[in-house]
Amino acid sequence: MVVLEGEAGDGKQIPTEEAEKDEAKPPTLLSLEIFRITKDAQQQHGLRHGDYQRYRGYCSRRLRRLRKVLKIPQGDRRHYRRRDVTTVHLTGTTAESRLLCVPLLQAERAWAFAMQLRQEANTEPRKKFHLISRLKKAYAHAQTLLQLAEQSGVCDARTQLEAGAYAAWLGGALLLE
Repeated sequence: MVVLEGEAGDGKQIPTEEAEKDEAKPPTLLSLEIFRITKDAQQQHGLRHGDYQRYRGYCSRRLRRLRKVLKIPQGDRRHYRRRDVTTVHLTGTTAESRLLCVPLLQAERAWAFAMQLRQEANTEPRKKFHLISRLKKAYAHAQTLLQLAEQSGVCDARTQLEAGAYAAWLGGALLLE
C-alpha cells in the first residue's frame, strides 16, 4: 500500500497491486511459430506462383521495417554498421519474440535468392556456385536462430524444436545441391 494524495488532497491509501505484480512477475518465455510464419509469408508473397524474386524483396523490406521498429537498424548504403541480434537483446528488459524474426528473415531471404538462382541456373551453369554460397548463408542464419533460441534460455521448447528443424531442413537443402 502506498499513500497517495487524490485530486482533493485527502491522502487516501491506494493499493498498488499492479506495481507489486510487475516486480514479482517471472520472466516470460518467448514463443515464435517459425513454420506458420514462413509458410504464410511464402504463400502470400510470391511462392504460390513460384516467384522467388518477389518473395526475396518482401523479406528484405520486412527485415528493414523490423529492424527499424526494434531499434537495431544497420543504416543505409553509406552509413552501414553491422548489428546482429545477440543473446543480450533476448535477455534484456525489452525482449520480444520479434527479435527472433530477424535471423529467420535473413535465412528466408538468402534461401529465396538461392531458389531464384536455381531457376536461372538452367541457362547459365556458373550460377550454381552462387546458389551454393546463398544456401550456405541461409544455413548460417538458421544456425544463428537455433543458437539464439537454445542459448538465451528465454525461448519455449516449441520454438527451440522448430528452430532446430528449420536449421536441419536448410542444412539438408545445402547438402543436396
